Amino acid sequence: MANGSTAYFDAGRLLEGLDVPGVNLDAVAASQRKNVDAITKSGELALDGARAIAKRQSEMVSESTEEFSEAVRALVAAGSFETAAVTMAELAKSNYQKTLANLWELGELATKANSKTLGVINKRVAAGLDEVKTIVSRPTSTS
Repeated sequence: MANGSTAYFDAGRLLEGLDVPGVNLDAVAASQRKNVDAITKSGELALDGARAIAKRQSEMVSESTEEFSEAVRALVAAGSFETAAVTMAELAKSNYQKTLANLWELGELATKANSKTLGVINKRVAAGLDEVKTIVSRPTSTS
């Protein structure tokens, strides 16, 4: 960082003027740019996934608040202790099932987000390993 500004790492500029026998420096620079692009894309996908999870959690809280209000109204309207006890048991069972369904849904959202994010990284790693062939060139033999 110079003068408080963030500097972007440019592998091409770093490698300018270097002459390493058997190494294609342009290919190294291009490969590093692709790595940065893949990391950026995976970060964006991770953020999108986190946003989707947060949005759904917010919706779940709103739904739960509404369901709680309905439950209180049902208990008040129950009248007798026996009816209230049955109503509470039904509400507890319903709430338990809804909570499990919500947890399952959030788990699926997280798995989907992770899969997309890691898919970008996995694809880039595979491509980067293939690029090694162009980065390291075979010296020509002169016999």
